[in-house]
Amino acid sequence: MSVLRRLSVLVALLMAAVVVGGAAEPTDPSTLTLKTLDGTGTVRLDSFRGRPVLLTFWASWCGPCREELPELEKLYNELAGKGFVLLTVNVDAAPAVGERFVERIGLNLPVYRMDGSEMAALGVYGLPTNILLDREGRIVKVYAGYDPQVPVHIKRRVLEMLAPSGEHGSP
Repeated sequence: MSVLRRLSVLVALLMAAVVVGGAAEPTDPSTLTLKTLDGTGTVRLDSFRGRPVLLTFWASWCGPCREELPELEKLYNELAGKGFVLLTVNVDAAPAVGERFVERIGLNLPVYRMDGSEMAALGVYGLPTNILLDREGRIVKVYAGYDPQVPVHIKRRVLEMLAPSGEHGSP
């Protein structure tokens, strides 16, 4: 992706941050609606109430995102049967760029888009950013930037959320 396109995505994120910069409280993620990457459908985050949800924000030009997405897909494949939901949010300037990237790497995860002002309201100012939501749709943790240990931390937190009440311990 060209430097100009990368810059345009960053400018869009910064402009969205300026619009919502004075907000006293972060957006309640459960009230948000994501658009499918191809633009043909939507999904409301509150439809996943009762399940832990990870929102991961990425772009095709983001090297750390390219490293992290396959690891998150492994995590999803391991925990999806237990109730874990992973929703990826592409922030490329054009959805077609995200679609080509998904095809090229063989990503088999749900990919969505989100309004820039909503991303800023959630605190998404850089990539990759992962936002872990509890079963009630509340933000548990925001992981900003790349760290190879993020999937390990997410797995531990998700397993804690999925454990029956009263059970504690680390996997």
